[in-house]
Amino acid sequence: MRTQSFRTLLLAGAVALLGTGCESLFTIEVEAERICKSENDLSFPASPPIAGSVEQSFTIPLGDFASALPEDADVETELRLKLFDATASTDISGIERASLAVRKPGSAEYVVLGEFRRTGTGGSTNKLELTSSGPVDVLDLAKQEELEFRFQATGSPPTQSWTADVEVCVGAKASANYFGLLF
Repeated sequence: MRTQSFRTLLLAGAVALLGTGCESLFTIEVEAERICKSENDLSFPASPPIAGSVEQSFTIPLGDFASALPEDADVETELRLKLFDATASTDISGIERASLAVRKPGSAEYVVLGEFRRTGTGGSTNKLELTSSGPVDVLDLAKQEELEFRFQATGSPPTQSWTADVEVCVGAKASANYFGLLF
């Protein structure tokens, strides 16, 4: 008789959870406030003499960021640019716009994480800092060991090859719902 009572209690508890919408009790979240990578002497190609653009790709390793997440669960992710700071070996004041984008895993599509737009004429400079465009959802981000990023700059970038010391930091957050795996 005790076994029957215990089963009834478990069933009543499960029905109560389902009825109150307590799926959040079965959710796990993983967050990395800052994942950073510094790249010294990252080379950029020369731009055409009139107006042009330059592009450079690089990867940032995520490591075991999502090792606590279950394999079979649906994972929601959020990626946010925390810092993009570049110090060039030459004057880059001709750059009018720049962006940093991340490639969706298994896709050729890029999603913009941060941007820069020059306002006015500030004189010569060798520094460039991008501002975050806000959080983006990149499907299956948490299951990747590293992510590919692309930096693009347009306007009048240097007409000779140049290098820059670049520091990039991103914040990553992932959550998985165990509810579907349990019931």
